[in-house]
Amino acid sequence: MRQDVVDLLRGRPGWRLEPRTTPGASPVWCYVVGGQIEFSVAVEDGVIRLYVMDTDHEAVFADADELTRWLQTHKAHALQEVPVRPDGKARVKRFFEWN
Repeated sequence: MRQDVVDLLRGRPGWRLEPRTTPGASPVWCYVVGGQIEFSVAVEDGVIRLYVMDTDHEAVFADADELTRWLQTHKAHALQEVPVRPDGKARVKRFFEWN
């Protein structure tokens, strides 16, 4: 399930992978607007958790398809396409890999 989230979010404008302060906790994907985290996505306990900062709302999804549908409905701006270079290759930073 983690890889599905990576495949969905990696390289899209506004998304970045952030470490957590809890030792041993997996990183969390954050959607950033104007330098502020708007919402975050994490895979925990076999589900995908999305947390919206300004409303303190959490949504739980069984898979990446459910997350995609929610984003399309509520936060479509977060699903912008991955930028493509003139040579046709996607611009994706591989510095952070979520294993």
